[in-house]
Amino acid sequence: MSERWFVNNKFQADQFCEYIRANQDKGNIYEIIPLTRTGKQNDAIHAYCREVASVMAAHGMDMKTVIKEGVPIDPTMYLIKDYMWRPIQKAVTGVDSTRKINPVEVNEIYEVLSRLLVEKYSINVPFGRRN
Repeated sequence: MSERWFVNNKFQADQFCEYIRANQDKGNIYEIIPLTRTGKQNDAIHAYCREVASVMAAHGMDMKTVIKEGVPIDPTMYLIKDYMWRPIQKAVTGVDSTRKINPVEVNEIYEVLSRLLVEKYSINVPFGRRN
């Protein structure tokens, strides 16, 4: 039977250590799994990308303005996430999937993308707003 321990404070850490000591002769394997981004952060990423797309559209911008010349394509949440968020995420964290990033990395990625949007396109969208 497998068990999971979520440890995020001293009391829980002490309890887990006590459990390990009590079961040290059972040959258990313990694995450390770092936290990934939260569901709220995932919602915030989507809301942020949706809002960036909306502001871009309101400014008359299309994705060719941001990505490359070609056929005008209206910005959407998915295009912002795939062509702006993910490349920055990959550069910052080395990870492709937003499911595998942690809460600190979400903020780091946002800061890079936000700075780019402000400096290059005068678009300033706050993070954490849910639509």
